[in-house]
Amino acid sequence: MESFESPYQFDRHKNHAVLTLNPLINEGEWSNVSEVGNEILTQLQGQTPCLIVDLSRLEYMGSPQVALLVRLWKSLKKTSGRMAVQYRSPVVRDILATSGLGQLWDIADSREAALKALGLSTRHRAAATFFSWFRTEVYRLSRLRPS
Repeated sequence: MESFESPYQFDRHKNHAVLTLNPLINEGEWSNVSEVGNEILTQLQGQTPCLIVDLSRLEYMGSPQVALLVRLWKSLKKTSGRMAVQYRSPVVRDILATSGLGQLWDIADSREAALKALGLSTRHRAAATFFSWFRTEVYRLSRLRPS
């Protein structure tokens, strides 16, 4: 894992938001993950009530990360929001299924499936993906510059 990585990335779109959890989130203790949760909840305030939580970069999740997802879902539920979870790893899928959380949220194996589960259009996906990648690369490169 590279040191420039943050524990998450938050992207706002016209009718939804995407929260991508990075592998660094798995290194956090309860208090660190709780602090990240506070930051994310602040960013969610006043947003559209649809959130995609992208777990595709994670190979596993511990209790603090599962608690973070539940906390986000409870916050969205208060405003009649909806949440879809995108995964890639079979271990993450099994954790969600075993915990029973797959019954509370839409679980999808791709971004398109997550958008569809939330009833959102996938027409502008390519441009959004490019700009998200571009922002991440600019941030990464800016962190590599010597001081």
